[in-house]
This record gives sequence, structure tokens and C-alpha cells, in this order.
Amino acid sequence: MLQQYQADVQGLLNDAGGQFFQPATLTNYINRARRRIAEASGCIRITPPGTQTQENQEEYKFADWTANVQTTPGVREILAVRSLAVAIGEGGGAWKPMWNRLVWTDFQARFRIWNRNWIGTISYPGFWAQYGFGVAGSIFLAPIPSQRQPMELDCSCLPFPLQTDSDPEAIQYPWRDAVAYFAAFLCLVQQQRLQDANAMLQLFTAELPFAASVVAPQMIQAPYGAVLRST
Repeated sequence: MLQQYQADVQGLLNDAGGQFFQPATLTNYINRARRRIAEASGCIRITPPGTQTQENQEEYKFADWTANVQTTPGVREILAVRSLAVAIGEGGGAWKPMWNRLVWTDFQARFRIWNRNWIGTISYPGFWAQYGFGVAGSIFLAPIPSQRQPMELDCSCLPFPLQTDSDPEAIQYPWRDAVAYFAAFLCLVQQQRLQDANAMLQLFTAELPFAASVVAPQMIQAPYGAVLRST
């Protein structure tokens, strides 16, 4: 995939022969573009296997689940948690409700005021909040689990950088088409061709919502518009 990205960027720059940009430079900008796309779109979306609550543990760092997300080829680390659910009951849980997310300040004021004394297994969805941002972030749970239970996380992740053409690409089509535009934008900025760079950036910003629209077409909630009548 790396060679295809390089060829796409060279095409946009009208530099098919690599006269102005060496492969190492293109690779650097391609990987920066891939990170930007993953951050802006959330297109690398992973539910890591094997995650669970720990007894009497309130805080869970994203880094603790790095190995879990890396079971998906090309995925490096967690950027953000979109939602979480904790199983209730024996084994896999009789049911697995999604917990309510709060902003950190509200969570701190409402639940951490109990100074780690709200501990237990509940039969109704609990609350969680994110503390910190990016890969250094973590989540806090309330109540604090009293036992190990399966926990399902919906995560936005970042990719490993591509170093060779055989490295796995975690970014899927159609977002792959946007990589070359942002990488070419960075190349043009380096050359101080700001007008051309701005034009390339506009192409990039138009590509991201288009990619989102392709994978999320209009959903028909009910195939029949009319209400069924008994008479």
C-alpha cells in the first residue's frame, strides 16, 4: 500500500520521477496524513477483545488495552473511547447495558465525592468519564466494580506507520483516497507554495465527508410508509 500512496502523491505533485521529493520524505508525510485521517474521521474503529473490569479498580488507562487493539493488524493504540458497556451477571452476563458518559468535572463532583466508597455490582447502567486526552487518556467508572466482568469498548484508534509496502494498512477504503491529498499538501507547504497547498487542502477537506457519506448512506428505518390498519 505504501508504494501506491507514494505514486498517488507524486501524481498530485506532477513529480512522477521523484525529482523533488525523496521516498523517505514522502513516507513521512504519508504517515502524518494517515494519522490525521484516523484522528479526524475515527475510521479505525475497534472493539478490542478480552477487555474486562478489575476488582476495586476505578481508573483504566488506554495504554492498558494497547495489546488488545493490536490484535487487529496495523492498529497501534487507542485514541478515544466512544462508548462502553459492562456485562451484568454470570459469565458473559445476563445483559450488557451501555453506561452513561459524563464530562469529567460532573463525574468528579457527583461520584468521586464518595472517595472510592461507591463500590459494587449494579443492575442498572453506571457512569463513566474520560480523564486526559489522546493516547495518554484513561476512563473512570462509577460505581467502582467489585469483581471482574466483561467490558465492551468502542474505540477510535491510530495506525502503525507504514515503513514497507508489505506493512498492513488499518485505514480502509474509501478513506485511503484522502491520504494522498494531505500528504501532497504537506509537500507543498515544505516548498512554500502556499497557494497550491491551500488548493490541495481544500481537496482533502472535501474528501473526508465524501468518504463518510459513502459508508453511511441514508438508512430506511421502515420499508413500508403506511401504518397498518385492522379495518
